[in-house]
Amino acid sequence: MIQSVKVKNLSLSKDNVRKCKRAVSVEAMAASIAAQGLLQNLIVTPLKKAGTYTVKAGGVRLRALQLLIEQGTLPADHEVPVLVLADEGGSVEASLAENFNRTPMNPADECDAFKHFIDKGASAEDVAKRFGVTTRFVEQRVRLAELAPAIFEALAAGEITLGVAQAYAVTADTDRQARVFEQMKQSYYGNQPDNIRRAILNGTVKANDAKARFVGRDVYVAAGGRIEGDLFAQDTGDENWTDVDLLEELAAKKLEAAAAELAQEQGLAFVTPIAATNVPYDMERQLHEFHATARPLTDEEQALVEELGTENDALVEALNTELEEGTPEAEAANDRLEAIEREIDEIETKRRAIDPAVKAQLGTFVYIGNDGQVRVHARMFSEKKVVAPNAPVGNPGGAGGVDEVDHGPRYSAALVDELATQRRQILVAHLASDPAIALDLTIFLMAQDLVFSGSYVRDHSTLKASTAQMPIFAFRDEASMASQTIEDQRQQLDTSWVGHDTMSARFDAFRALDDQARGAWVAYSIAQTLEATLNVADGGRVNGFHDHLGRLLGIEVAHWWRPTFENFFNRVKKDVMLDALEEIGGPILRGRYKDAKKTDLATTCGSLCNGQGIVEAEIREKASAWLPDAMRFDGIEKPERARARSSFVTDADEDPELDDDDMSDDPDLAGDDDEHPTHGDANGEGEDYSQAA
Repeated sequence: MIQSVKVKNLSLSKDNVRKCKRAVSVEAMAASIAAQGLLQNLIVTPLKKAGTYTVKAGGVRLRALQLLIEQGTLPADHEVPVLVLADEGGSVEASLAENFNRTPMNPADECDAFKHFIDKGASAEDVAKRFGVTTRFVEQRVRLAELAPAIFEALAAGEITLGVAQAYAVTADTDRQARVFEQMKQSYYGNQPDNIRRAILNGTVKANDAKARFVGRDVYVAAGGRIEGDLFAQDTGDENWTDVDLLEELAAKKLEAAAAELAQEQGLAFVTPIAATNVPYDMERQLHEFHATARPLTDEEQALVEELGTENDALVEALNTELEEGTPEAEAANDRLEAIEREIDEIETKRRAIDPAVKAQLGTFVYIGNDGQVRVHARMFSEKKVVAPNAPVGNPGGAGGVDEVDHGPRYSAALVDELATQRRQILVAHLASDPAIALDLTIFLMAQDLVFSGSYVRDHSTLKASTAQMPIFAFRDEASMASQTIEDQRQQLDTSWVGHDTMSARFDAFRALDDQARGAWVAYSIAQTLEATLNVADGGRVNGFHDHLGRLLGIEVAHWWRPTFENFFNRVKKDVMLDALEEIGGPILRGRYKDAKKTDLATTCGSLCNGQGIVEAEIREKASAWLPDAMRFDGIEKPERARARSSFVTDADEDPELDDDDMSDDPDLAGDDDEHPTHGDANGEGEDYSQAA
């Protein structure tokens, strides 16, 4: 029997069969009742006290009604319709029937329902309040309602999951949705949301892309650029810029304007804009690299630098011993230290200034930094060899216009060799007893070898620091984080010593650099000599010492390199990928993909290891840190099969069992007579400093 009962006379029965939390919250139900009223009566049985009842079915509705009364939305004596059952056993059966036979609403029906209200003129916020859900939930359902018809019909028919439908809805382009939907029908793994999302977004640009940040959202939109927000992404600010050609055009125009402004401001012959995050190596090699020499300090400048240095040291000492941090005196001292640094920088800038007539022959590049800002290349270039207008002109003489030089008495070849040898021994004896000059010479020779790698410089030394050859000819990896860091390190090197005409002048200028500048050169030079090695079981790429260096340097490879479809997974066997999945997520994750095709599996693994897969948080964290063993610095150096023989011990000190033949069978231990090929003609005529690397 249906009758009206006051809410305050109702209580929840312990016999209600639904014990677990429901998907629909009390707040959402309360919002629905407030907007539309109670659409379904409660099922109750009477209690001993007259006029009171216990609710057997409708517990959420009861709590929602109580919440509305508590909030003042409904009056305290509000009445609701109830179905009163006299039989206690029947009430339990009614509760079970009401909950057991209830059919969840199809997501497609939810989408149509929400869109109905939006089409009637209601806002997403109004609909959300009406049904007790979030505004974003309403927006997501409306986006799904606007899917391509074939996809929406598949969702309504239960042929695809809600997650798959959300993957298609990352773009509002229904034509693109339909095309990808047809493609995915033919793919074995076409029902994976991450694969669908990647296919849908192919040819779009993320809002955090360097070019997007450089152009700016407002400029892009004002030019007609389209932006689609991914309503289903975890990051609510995630956006996809779909008009890539327009973005490229806007970036190129803005960069061209920046290049023209810089050329005019600096008085340069050219500034070439590069609409990328790096300057291609081949473009640099087409030009002559120019290195400006720094003039010596004037007497006045030298005195001022010394005076500023003395004052700087005194202030630092006072801050460390006398002045208390945060006091006005300490703040004043810090301000003065900054002013001293600026004064010294101004002096340094003046002595490195380039003659305007020379600068008019030079140019450089501008490009886009990863932060979306204009970057100016740190080095200067010229299209032809630079001619200094104020340089002294030589006195031509003799045949062919060559200066006449008095070479003194002529010696026999044998005497020349003997005297040169004796002089070499004297020089070596002295250099070996002066570690400071020897260290400077070591760094200088390595640095010069790198700078003039494209020219022959006759340095009469066997010490070389030539860049190691890549295993792959003409290998280019400018886009990686490591390669960009190396390029940044190269641009920050102090090259003020390079432009001098002679090795003597270059060496003196190099020695005048501070410890930090010389240290940067030795670190960069030695690092360039390292050859490519890999942590594998055997073969010519094995070098456990490099693994040891990696551990000493605390390298976290996962921060610098990630395995992708292109650079790893599509180039290994299926078992390697499945082993990787098992290492990341255990046998369950491996079993989930064991029947996938190789290409689909490689795509999934690449997506997962780059944080794009739709998986549990714990698995995503492990995948984002996973690396193949070969890329880890975990290798342990093994003893050589034949002990290296030292030249600093006598024959009596050596192991009598060690014989030269012990090394003959090991190609890795054999010597290489061609290890240091000469840089061209032995005469070394005509050093060309314009082709510095």
